[in-house]
Amino acid sequence: MENLREKYNIELPRARGAYLEEAPDKIWTEPGWVIECKEDGTRESLQIGASESLMVGRNREGFLKGVEQAGPFMVHHHPIFSAIACKELEGTILDGECTMHFTKDGEYDETTQVRMKQGAYVGYTVWEALFFLGRDVRGYSDSARRQFAKDAITLLNHPNIRLIERFPATKEKMYEIWNRGEEGCIAKNENESLKIGQRTCTTWWKLKASFTADAFITGVQEGKSGGSGVKGVKRMPDGTAASFTVSMFSVDRKKIFKVANVKYLPDEVIQDGYKLFDDKYKGKVVEMRVSGWNGKFFRWARFVRFRDDKSPRDCLFEEQIGRKG
Repeated sequence: MENLREKYNIELPRARGAYLEEAPDKIWTEPGWVIECKEDGTRESLQIGASESLMVGRNREGFLKGVEQAGPFMVHHHPIFSAIACKELEGTILDGECTMHFTKDGEYDETTQVRMKQGAYVGYTVWEALFFLGRDVRGYSDSARRQFAKDAITLLNHPNIRLIERFPATKEKMYEIWNRGEEGCIAKNENESLKIGQRTCTTWWKLKASFTADAFITGVQEGKSGGSGVKGVKRMPDGTAASFTVSMFSVDRKKIFKVANVKYLPDEVIQDGYKLFDDKYKGKVVEMRVSGWNGKFFRWARFVRFRDDKSPRDCLFEEQIGRKG
């Protein structure tokens, strides 16, 4: 089966990222904008064939070695989805997110088992088609690509493949989705096509609702600079601070545990945060902007300010996790 992603060098489009309050106003004021729940799986395309199907990931083999050394797109054998065969849909490529994964022994992996216990959807969630019946449809509007995907899903009638739910873009709906435990939303313009050769889609926005939390610094990650993605030259440590590890106390103050890696540090902290960590920064309390809790860490932790009016013992997890504002 010919891999159309490889043949035509098809990148899966990426969304820009922003907190809800930083998102462009046009999402909420101009016609054509919709939002979809952000899925928490692995990005995969599904190319349907007459005798089998191909699940192809977002990245290439050896992509960390640089553009010049990167190999073909990663093909992932899936015991369920790779076995799909439909001659009527041959040459159709669906773009979506897979939340059904297996171990080498053929059992559901740990993440999939957790999703099942929580009652979350397990399978392949589709948001659009890139090719339809062998025809490149990336130049069609988003709504047309979605309709092609819907037609394909209807014909497949597979119990583990669904079309993602979509809503008119409003901040109220965004907060409703976030408050029920979702990580965030993707805003899209239904009237726009995909720009071939452009990895980031300028009309897709990954939106994350946010709140602030306080935690104390317990570690630092050294920054790197130089290197070249094109030539495959690795970046080297440069003595700056890339991020701080921050922690909180349990409510009884008997346990300390890591809750995030805080990025977007002020310039002066980047310059001396690694070299002077023990003397100047270890144990300081920071206010950070975060986007929910994923069960292990706060998502998207960004530095806001130092809280010299607080001590580490003021940073209680059980109080912070319930605070949304």
